[in-house]
Amino acid sequence: MADIDYNALGQAMDTTWGRASTPVSATHSVKFTLLGPDRVMASYAGLCKFVTEKEMILTKRDQVQESEAVIDAFLKHVKTCYKDLSGLTLKTKELSSVDQLEIVNMNVHNPARTAYYRRRVVFEIS
Repeated sequence: MADIDYNALGQAMDTTWGRASTPVSATHSVKFTLLGPDRVMASYAGLCKFVTEKEMILTKRDQVQESEAVIDAFLKHVKTCYKDLSGLTLKTKELSSVDQLEIVNMNVHNPARTAYYRRRVVFEIS
């Protein structure tokens, strides 16, 4: 196992206060969490709307692509920030990915549905 500066990694991943806590988008959020000495989990949550079942399928497909792009961009930011803070490079390898679409608002008088799209990706770090 490679030497990892956990203090620098924690600072690079921290989005709980200051400018880092200010949301870039009102429709999605990304948080990183340490799972142990060699694992990091990325949690993505997005808000979406659709009316028909066909739109739900297309919306989920779009959300998958968007979540992958947003998580990759944030991971790149974490790696850059980690390198600036510690002088070391951070390597990651995706171990698992799980996603779900959860309908949170449904009304018999209105066909529009509101849903959360959630994705959790576990990375091995070295």
